[in-house]
Parts: sequence; structure tokens; C-alpha cells
Amino acid sequence: MIKAIIFDFFGVLVTEGFKQFCDTHFSNDDKKRQEAIKLVNKHDSGLISMEEFYAGLASLAHIEYSSAEAINSNQPNSLLINYIRQELKSKYKIGVLSNSGDDYISRMLDSKDVKMFDDIILSFRHGMIKPQKEIFEMSAERLGIETSECIFVDDSLSHCAGARAAGMQAILYREFRQMKTDLEKLLSTGSDN
Repeated sequence: MIKAIIFDFFGVLVTEGFKQFCDTHFSNDDKKRQEAIKLVNKHDSGLISMEEFYAGLASLAHIEYSSAEAINSNQPNSLLINYIRQELKSKYKIGVLSNSGDDYISRMLDSKDVKMFDDIILSFRHGMIKPQKEIFEMSAERLGIETSECIFVDDSLSHCAGARAAGMQAILYREFRQMKTDLEKLLSTGSDN
């Protein structure tokens, strides 16, 4: 029986500025895109500061530092946040599991939205990132349930695979209506997606 739904932050609960940055600056250069991903993983693991992350991106894209800072123009996904508040919160524990190099959640969502979550795990505080199995296990443990009682929603295939490896069911987020349909199907049938 499903007792919790855990959401990714960037690309699910808010827009994903980093992906947009990579699409803009590295659309034809997979090597630079991979270097940018290494930088974001170091930042999300707490190994480099935000300033070092922006400087690295600026250098990689051959742009000004201030232009690299523009990746923080993420906006809340109000359709999903309202759906969580109106349809899910009263029936399930709600968690956030994010690869994040800082506490962006409290800056990007208002306080009533942040209070809606039963637990928030930000990778930089724990020195590990998705898709590491242990971070998914930690999320379930902090919610007081088994991984088999969780559905994880993320916009990354590898993160969904990591959740499944930890024993969770997972939904790949492409857009709100698709996610809602997939989630409601899992909640009603209990089958893996």
C-alpha cells in the first residue's frame, strides 16, 4: 500500500533552469554538457560553493559570471503544488528529494507551500546525490515508512531507476497532466510504472 509520494524539486516542483542553460549553451557540445553536469553534481554534493559553480559554468560557456547566475530563474509549478495541497496531502505523506547545492526550496516556494511537505532532503546536506540508492532509503526512513510504500516522481530517467533500485515505484515527470494520470493509475492499481 502506498503511504508516501516523494517529489523531485528542480524540473518537477519548479522549472529547471540548469537544463535550460545547458540547452541554450551546450546543445551541440555533449562534452561541455557533461562537464556542466559534473559541476552541478559537485555543487549538489556540497563539494563546491555556489560561486565556484557559477564561475565554472561561465567559463565553460564563455559568458559573464552574471549570465551564469541567471539559471536561478526557476518558477513554482503551481498546477502540481495545488494538486498536492488539494488532492494528495490529506491522504499521503509528501516528501521532497532534491539534488541541490543549497536550500533553494525555502527561497523559491512560499512558507505555506514548504510547510506542506512532511520531509525535505537536500543532497548537499548528506554528501550524496540521486541516483544513489541510500538517499532514497533515507527519504523513506525519515518519512517513517518502507521504500516499497513510496512513489517517487522525477524528470530524470536515471533518478527514477535509482528509486526503483531502492524498492520504490517511480514516475518519469514530463508534464503535469501526464504525471497526474500516471500517479492516479499507480495509486488505484498499485502496479509499477
